[in-house]
Amino acid sequence: AIKDMTSGQEVREREFARLDFGASPAPTPLPVSPGVEKLADGFYSIAGAAADAKGKLYFIDRQFQRIHSWSPERGLGIVGDAPLDPVNLAIDRSGRLMVLSSAGHNATVYSIDPARPGDVQLIAPTPARPRRDAVTAFPVNMWANGEFSDRIDPATYEFPPLADFFLRAMATPKPQEYVSPDGSLVLPAYRVWNQGPDDHQGWRWSDTLDTYGFVTAPLGKPVFLTNASENRTYSGLAGPNGTLTDLKIVADRGGESVARDAAGNLYVANGQVFVYDAAGKLLRRIDVPERPLQLVIGGSDGRTLFILAHHTLYKTRI
Repeated sequence: AIKDMTSGQEVREREFARLDFGASPAPTPLPVSPGVEKLADGFYSIAGAAADAKGKLYFIDRQFQRIHSWSPERGLGIVGDAPLDPVNLAIDRSGRLMVLSSAGHNATVYSIDPARPGDVQLIAPTPARPRRDAVTAFPVNMWANGEFSDRIDPATYEFPPLADFFLRAMATPKPQEYVSPDGSLVLPAYRVWNQGPDDHQGWRWSDTLDTYGFVTAPLGKPVFLTNASENRTYSGLAGPNGTLTDLKIVADRGGESVARDAAGNLYVANGQVFVYDAAGKLLRRIDVPERPLQLVIGGSDGRTLFILAHHTLYKTRI
């Protein structure tokens, strides 16, 4: 949030009461937890990542419209750099990438084979319906604080709490959806707000365009995501038509991203990476050289935590 360029000291908390660096603070290195390893840097702004069934990471450098991959065997690679305005991606059961693009009035979704990135299949929106044999992609972080909404209750003259806006947004069914070519992955068609023309000069916003990435789950299974406007992490159950039900607070922090390992531990990106157990107890903190934006668990054994910052890709073992 704030960096003193003389000393190099940072404060990544969004809210604090007082900050005093002193008259002439001595330069001090940023703390970095043991085991945090830099994999690649020099990016403009990376996010929109997902890991495939073998643990290989795919992510997007949005400014340069590049889809990258990373694996221990091949290192960093470029899957595609066609000017298709990719923003976020998820991976279907067959291994194809479902990519959300900011191109077009209501955004665009397409599918590519990472082995043959020139094979681009446009996915048209279709009427939403429950799909028991598919997983649904949800935004991993949300911002729902009632902006552009009628917030006052005219009967009671009370304002609803922040949580109400988030709960309502998650309970709202989406009338349309995008379905991967193999039918195994569904992306609900969230409402898109537009400013300017429909080409690359225009601006578009939606919960799926604004998020740092996706989390996926089949119907009735848990989903973990953050409400950044409250700074809390929630769990819910994946419902039909892009809804989430039974939402509960599971961690008292919730910034840019969250990931859950096989043991049920939660990794929350909120200035640093905060690790919570399945009961919501804070276990430890992973210090990263840059503010983490997205967390993805991958690797061949599912024990690698990939940490995406604006300009750098990191990893650590979990």
